[in-house]
Amino acid sequence: MRQCKWCNEFFDTSDKPKGFMANHSRWCDKNPKKQKYLDDFKKRHLGLMAQAKKNSGITNQFTKAKLEGRVVEHSLKGKKHPNPLKSHKPETIELLRQKALQSNHRRLRKGMVEYKGVMLDSSWELALAMRLDELQIKWERPEPLKWVDKNGDEHNYFPDFYLEEYDLYLDPKNPAAYQNQKEKVEVLKNTYKNLRFILTLKECEEFEI
Repeated sequence: MRQCKWCNEFFDTSDKPKGFMANHSRWCDKNPKKQKYLDDFKKRHLGLMAQAKKNSGITNQFTKAKLEGRVVEHSLKGKKHPNPLKSHKPETIELLRQKALQSNHRRLRKGMVEYKGVMLDSSWELALAMRLDELQIKWERPEPLKWVDKNGDEHNYFPDFYLEEYDLYLDPKNPAAYQNQKEKVEVLKNTYKNLRFILTLKECEEFEI
């Protein structure tokens, strides 16, 4: 067991990747330097994402206007965003949710960025993709992996990278998401021995086989 020096919470690190405690300590809510780390992160990696978007040439009207120094009025500004599920019954919403979980297509996320023709979800993914290219390791977006929950229901899981030369799946995931998805993570780790979770930005930047 390891104890965080800021929040005093104990963690069983026996099944955690190397660097788990250091990463938790860095981003712990009780850490007085957390805001500085956040500011440094935004300055460095959000800047990389913005540059990647600019280089890709694929932008929406608002991003394009910002790059060109113009202002585009948003049609929903000042209005409540419509809820497309508002008129559905609870059982219909659950059915739609289950179909989404079983879909073979990745869900689009806010803040996605294109890098060499591939849509990435976060600055962590961007950092890892750049690192793999630096190491001249071929990577691709893989097909979903199947996993079964405790109720026997089958779901799809989308690792972020697949390295065919090494038969290795890589999935950057921040510690909070890793803990919140503990059941799913444990099933996946036991089912797919060639799936590696990456829990720190530094590990993305300094990745080694």
